[in-house]
Amino acid sequence: MLAVSLALIACLNWGISGFLAGMKSRIMPVLTLLVFSSMASLAMFIIIMGARGVPFPRDPRLLYAVMGGACGVGALYCIYRGLAVGAISVVVPVSSLCALVPVFAGLAIGEVLHPIQVFGILLAIGGGVMVSLEKNTIANKKRFAASILPALGAALGFGVFFVVMDLAGTVDPIWAAMISRSSFFLFLLPAVLLKRPCLKVKTTHLPAVFAIGILDGSAALAYTIATTKGLLSLVSVISSLYPAVSVLLAAFILKERLRGLQFLGVALAITGVTLISAG
Repeated sequence: MLAVSLALIACLNWGISGFLAGMKSRIMPVLTLLVFSSMASLAMFIIIMGARGVPFPRDPRLLYAVMGGACGVGALYCIYRGLAVGAISVVVPVSSLCALVPVFAGLAIGEVLHPIQVFGILLAIGGGVMVSLEKNTIANKKRFAASILPALGAALGFGVFFVVMDLAGTVDPIWAAMISRSSFFLFLLPAVLLKRPCLKVKTTHLPAVFAIGILDGSAALAYTIATTKGLLSLVSVISSLYPAVSVLLAAFILKERLRGLQFLGVALAITGVTLISAG
């Protein structure tokens, strides 16, 4: 049950972070958003590690966390870029399919699921996609080409991130998350030096930008700890429901109307999580 609770925290934090990032990515360069949000995330981990006082464990498996940082920054860039230039109706549902990667990885390493949990996984993934779907419009169809590649890149990046952070977390989940965030920031530097985006942010935007980084970092931490308490295939599915949270926030805060299909998706996702927990 602890693993499910932590995965839900990761889902909630990633969902709120994604909602805020979706709005900010349309009014500032994506790289600028990533730089400042990742600085906030890294600062949070430095404070946590300073208070914790646990020495660095010399275990080569923590190198997986470096790969996690690379995959994470690539996936976030793809999804932010997709939200900025493409159709949300394509980017969000396609990127939410990232759960398939860790599910197959978990089964490949011998994880055994109860039939009820398998059914729950199918309901949760299907429900998450349904919640994320928007009504098709001519404008969205015209932006499909600009959306599909970033969406696929985000799905692959997040999927691999889920897998490698599970491997690194077996050593020390908090150190793994710290290394991931540190490498995340380092992998941004070449892109910043190459594209030289404007790194000036209005002070009115800073609270939201810093909140994005802190929420993203805390979600990664909760997810990494969750993988040490439960099965990768189950934890990753629950965590990957974050797009549904973003969509629901848009409905409540921005007053975007949900369609019947999206309400059904919410019900299916909740039922799926319940079945996963019951199994």
